[in-house]
Amino acid sequence: MKTSCKLICLAAIAAAASCKKKDTPPSNSTTTTENYSSVNDFFVKNGVAMQTYTVSGTTGGSFTSPQGTVVTIPANAFVTQSNAPVTGNVTIQFKDLYKKSDMLLSNMPTMMAYGAPLKSGGEFFIKASANNSAVVLAPGKKITAAQPVALTGILDSAMQPFVQQKDSSGTYSWGLTSADSINYVASNYLFSLYQFNVPVDSGSWSNSDNSSYFSSYPQTTLTLQPNDNLTTYGTNVFLVFKNISSMVHVYHNGTNFPYYYAPQGLQCTLVAVGIKSGILYSSFVPITISSNQTVNFSLSQTTTSAFITQLKTLN
Repeated sequence: MKTSCKLICLAAIAAAASCKKKDTPPSNSTTTTENYSSVNDFFVKNGVAMQTYTVSGTTGGSFTSPQGTVVTIPANAFVTQSNAPVTGNVTIQFKDLYKKSDMLLSNMPTMMAYGAPLKSGGEFFIKASANNSAVVLAPGKKITAAQPVALTGILDSAMQPFVQQKDSSGTYSWGLTSADSINYVASNYLFSLYQFNVPVDSGSWSNSDNSSYFSSYPQTTLTLQPNDNLTTYGTNVFLVFKNISSMVHVYHNGTNFPYYYAPQGLQCTLVAVGIKSGILYSSFVPITISSNQTVNFSLSQTTTSAFITQLKTLN
């Protein structure tokens, strides 16, 4: 009888323990751990998403992006890379950037090839494909992107067409193009794109820019000095200008981040991003640019959501 009671008690204890274990989730099931392999991986995972549309190669078509860009494609706009007319459906990959936070998260700064800042009326990416192969614009045909002025400020008649160009070292940067054009209406910049960038398989980036806006400010050297090992974190540094649609990427020289085209007297925010052991680190430092200024910054651990929330306040 005593043995039987002991067995019953042990069974009850085991059952209770079993229930308790089953109700307790694994220690890592309620915790989301962000893990980035590099700063570039951070940009890839948090940049603006690509949109996909379909138009007829014969009749053309139009679409409106979530940001409000209206893209119009005429009839018979495309030919294959071997110059054959495209008559079937054409897949259009498209994304547009107006907010400075989107530009930074997509690592698409508004700056000249040599580093000077540009004032942007909006950037957009486009790629056209038929039967899984990239196609090109037929001679004399153009794609029109109507970019809403309200997203970047009041109408600026000094906007010019820029496209991403590849230099001899393989680096892409914005360059003024004579092949394309910009017209203006009360509420839009009308960017007319007459040719895609080469190689067409990579798609084309275009940008409405005012390249003379910052010329009225004296240039100075702004040195951004990290208090952390920039190699350890793979640190990337940007300057986000206040009340201007402009954001530049400042590159390091192995020790610090010198920017030789800083417009003296303007306000901006230094935004630094780094990754260490898969974890995101950042720094936000407001600056009023003065002559030959040095600004120190330190990285602090953060989360993606906290970083993006703070970044959006700079829009």
